[in-house]
Amino acid sequence: MRNEIDAAATTAGFTARQPADDVPPGLKSCTVRWQADGAKSTDSRKSYDATVATLVKGGWKERGRTDEKQSVTMAMDKGGWNILAWHHPQGRADGTDWISFIANDTGPACEKPFQEDLADKTTNKQ
Repeated sequence: MRNEIDAAATTAGFTARQPADDVPPGLKSCTVRWQADGAKSTDSRKSYDATVATLVKGGWKERGRTDEKQSVTMAMDKGGWNILAWHHPQGRADGTDWISFIANDTGPACEKPFQEDLADKTTNKQ
């Protein structure tokens, strides 16, 4: 999954932001987080649209899209996975564009790890 997103995004002109967001150990096989380095993109919206178009050509089905001012959020599905893709101009604290693609495995093998991760984050630990 990571390779599919990375190939689509880098072909569109994005450079991966390093370091990428950490994924909890129990979810490494269930989720992929890929962020572009907005400071290294000459036209991040054009690259975002090209990345999404490549993913759609690769079999991803658009599930929903929200455009608000200059920002866009899109949801896509393919083979038991979903992707949430965001483009927010100047959305980072440093003023650079925020571009992110997060893929999650929605199959039964990942249901328990996601529930455990959510419970861990919402349980009041003392």
